[in-house]
Amino acid sequence: MSNIINIVFATANGRKCSGQLSDGYTVNDIKQLVKDKFGSDNFRLVVYGKEIQDNDPVKFAELKRSIKNNTLIYVCQRMNVGLGMVDIQSHKATILADLEDELRKMSTQSINSECMICAEEKKCLKFCCGSVICKECCPNYFVHCDYKPRCLTCDQILAPETCFKTPQFIRSLVQLNERLSHDE
Repeated sequence: MSNIINIVFATANGRKCSGQLSDGYTVNDIKQLVKDKFGSDNFRLVVYGKEIQDNDPVKFAELKRSIKNNTLIYVCQRMNVGLGMVDIQSHKATILADLEDELRKMSTQSINSECMICAEEKKCLKFCCGSVICKECCPNYFVHCDYKPRCLTCDQILAPETCFKTPQFIRSLVQLNERLSHDE
């Protein structure tokens, strides 16, 4: 009996499509599914901040192990900016979409606190210096701070591993920040 994996494809503009892959699927199976759903093959596919590439079977095998049921695969319009690199805007969109999943995994304070952004009493995330922010305000604040977790009180940039849980998200965020610093 063949196992089926359900996956979700998402674009930077919010469009989502679901699809199914059978055991033993290949990069070409994923690409064909995207072509069927979106009508084009001029896309890069990103999962957990890494581009799915068809020219490296070893890297694909590693990535394939992380693709489980209901995995989100980002479909980013192809840009000719360098071999194997996702353009920065697509990388930012991927980070922002992954942040939503990351926030669900983070623990809030056990009692309600006043969010330092919206001033509403909610169960908030606590960062250094006692600054608190609700999960609803976090994505916009994160973008405002150029994708670097920053304390609302002392303005210190926090190490991603002190704020976030998932190693793939942390790695992807570090890669984005390295690219942004390199481009400055």
